[in-house]
Amino acid sequence: MNRKFLLLSFVTIFALACGASTGVDENATEESQPVGEETGMGTDGGGMSLEVDALMARYADGPGGAVMVIQDGEIVHQNGYGLADVKTGKSITTDSVFHLGSVGKQFTAMGVMMLVERGLVEYDAPIGTCIPELAWMDNEVTVRRLLHHTSGILGYDESEDIYNALVESSATPTNEDLLDVLAQQGGMLANPGDEYSYSNTGYEILGSLIERVSGQSYSAFMDENIFKPLGMLNTFSVPNDRRLKDENVAQSYYFEDGQPWAYEPDILDALNGSGSIYSTLSDMYLYDQALYTNKLVSQETLAEAYVSGVLNNGEETAYGFALDLGEYAGETYVGHSGSWLGFDSYYLRFPERKLSVVVLLNLDYSEEGAEGIAFSAADLYLK
Repeated sequence: MNRKFLLLSFVTIFALACGASTGVDENATEESQPVGEETGMGTDGGGMSLEVDALMARYADGPGGAVMVIQDGEIVHQNGYGLADVKTGKSITTDSVFHLGSVGKQFTAMGVMMLVERGLVEYDAPIGTCIPELAWMDNEVTVRRLLHHTSGILGYDESEDIYNALVESSATPTNEDLLDVLAQQGGMLANPGDEYSYSNTGYEILGSLIERVSGQSYSAFMDENIFKPLGMLNTFSVPNDRRLKDENVAQSYYFEDGQPWAYEPDILDALNGSGSIYSTLSDMYLYDQALYTNKLVSQETLAEAYVSGVLNNGEETAYGFALDLGEYAGETYVGHSGSWLGFDSYYLRFPERKLSVVVLLNLDYSEEGAEGIAFSAADLYLK
């Protein structure tokens, strides 16, 4: 966002307030392939890859998506299906750029884990000690509870008054505008830790935490600490002109009267933290593989992301740090969905099997949805 960097002294103050203690391999991206071209690279002779193509066959003539399957570090399937731009007839390829929606929450969680690993943030620190505008919040509204969606805060997701105040605060409200609105009209939906309530506002607050503690804008922090070190050259966070000017960015669509209609930009597009990131299949491959290493954070630090939130009554929420946690077909998985203005995505991982599926769609009328497609594709490889 277009805000001045905080002075180093302020960074130190915020870090201490948050309970801080004192004291690149680059992978080549896969080349893009035209729609419908088989790209299976596995030892199965392409059979399962062809079956993934069959799952996506219905999207050949309109908005569609891109699918990638990774197994044992290798891309065993990647392909594009349908149109990135209905008006021009431009096809979706494996280099097409999609908005990730709430899949982007994983990058926010990763940013927080990085700050924790560096001793600049503590998970159980009250968020109000890190962000003064939120000092009114109960001390039990902690960084960890925001990550787990158990903070109990009332945000623009649930409150029409907060939403209206936010959209009236600016032509393009930013995280700073959101903090100001919460300082004036914020409240609690529930006692911290009493219930699980999915909150985009909570992850916007975490985006602001990253900015305050690091002294960088959210987008700059992501570029410097995640995207560039991993070689994710086609991944970026808004605000960024690339989303409107890059010819590889897919247009998203809704369906009405039997026809696809392009979505227009939204007034909340400038908020960061809950889902403001664009990416490609190739870049998601680089990120996926980094999670098996210590390139971003140590495996010990990453393990915290796979621990379920726990409510005050002892009940587990089956949600970690921006990850749904569960079992499927007898296998442990982590995953997350994302949707925003017609973009629909799902990132599914079976860490013990080293199997991952990424599905990126540019339509919001899919019968199965990105999540359904991801699990259907995983079925083929889990067998």
